[in-house]
Amino acid sequence: MRVLDLLQLLSDYNKNTPVRVKVAGALENIESFELQLVDEQRQLWIHAKPAGKPLKVWEVMMLLDKPEWRQAFVHVIEPDDIRPLFGFQDTDLCLALN
Repeated sequence: MRVLDLLQLLSDYNKNTPVRVKVAGALENIESFELQLVDEQRQLWIHAKPAGKPLKVWEVMMLLDKPEWRQAFVHVIEPDDIRPLFGFQDTDLCLALN
């Protein structure tokens, strides 16, 4: 999934809905985003943290809406690997990126 696709999907949800990311089977909060070039492909890596407050949809959209990031593919940093982001689930508590 590209950043542009994620922004389009998020735009349909309440702007105050919390957003978390699934890492190693557990929901964690988003710590930061990092743009990388891997094998000539732009990738946006999501770094997670177990503590703190989750970002809201509007905050994630503001942080991601940079012209140079829009065509990058989104990946999640796992403890032992990096995996592509394929979508999210609408749970009772938050939107869970996975």
